[in-house]
Amino acid sequence: MSSEGSQLSSVLAAGLIAVGLIGSSVMLGRAGVQAFRIKHAEQRVVVTGSATKRIKSDLVVWRAVVKSQAPEMAQAYKKLATDVPALAAFVKARGIDPKEVKISAASIQEIHPRDREGREIMESTVAYVTEQGIDVTSPDIEKVEKVSREATELIDRGIFVHSDAPLYIYTKLAELKIQMLAEASKDAHTRAEQIATQAKSRLTSLLMARMGVMQINPANSTEVSAEGNNDKTSLEKDVLAVVTATFGVE
Repeated sequence: MSSEGSQLSSVLAAGLIAVGLIGSSVMLGRAGVQAFRIKHAEQRVVVTGSATKRIKSDLVVWRAVVKSQAPEMAQAYKKLATDVPALAAFVKARGIDPKEVKISAASIQEIHPRDREGREIMESTVAYVTEQGIDVTSPDIEKVEKVSREATELIDRGIFVHSDAPLYIYTKLAELKIQMLAEASKDAHTRAEQIATQAKSRLTSLLMARMGVMQINPANSTEVSAEGNNDKTSLEKDVLAVVTATFGVE
C-alpha cells in the first residue's frame, strides 16, 4: 500500500473511533439522566385491601299495628282500647319479656265520602280509623319470629292486626368495624408486598390510607353502594370492609 493510501486509512479509522466515542458518550449521558430520573422519581404503589366476615344478628325489632274503624270516633277508640291490650297479652303469653314490649301512641284518621269525580267531600265524615302499634325489641330472636308469624291469628277473633317483617340488628358493629379495618389494612400491605417483590423492589413506608364505607348485605350478597349498605332484613349478613393504601417503594 502507498503512503498516501496508508494515511487515508489512518484518517478514516481515527474518524470512526471519534464518532464511536461521541456516540458512546451520548448514550452514557442519556442512560445517566434516565438512571437519575428513576432514582429520584416519586415511586409508589396503590393497592386495595379487603376483609369479609359472616355475622349473625343478635337483636330483633318487630312491630305490629292494630286498627279499628267505626262510624263514630268514640266507638273506634273503644274497640282500639280493647284490641291493643289483647295483642299485648298475646305477645307476653308467648314468653316475651314485658320490658321488651312498648305500646306507641294512638292515631286517628277521618274517612270522607267522595263525589262523582272522586274528590273527597271534606265537610262530611263517614268513618273514623284509629290505629296503635306495639314494638318489641328483644335478643330472643326465635321467640319474636314465632310471635310475628302467629299474631295474625287474632284476626279470627275480630282484631285487625298488621304484622311487619322483623328487623335484624347486629349490636357489636362498632367493635367489628375496628377489627375488620385492621384485617383489610393487613391485606392491603400483603398485596403491596407482592407487587413490589415482582417488580424487584421493596416497600418503604405507608404514605396514605383511606377507609371505604362498610357494606352489610344479606348473606351471599355482594351488592355495593357508595353510601354503604346496612341490611336489616336478614338474620345472617356478610360484612365487607375495604381499605385503599399507598406505599412508597424503592
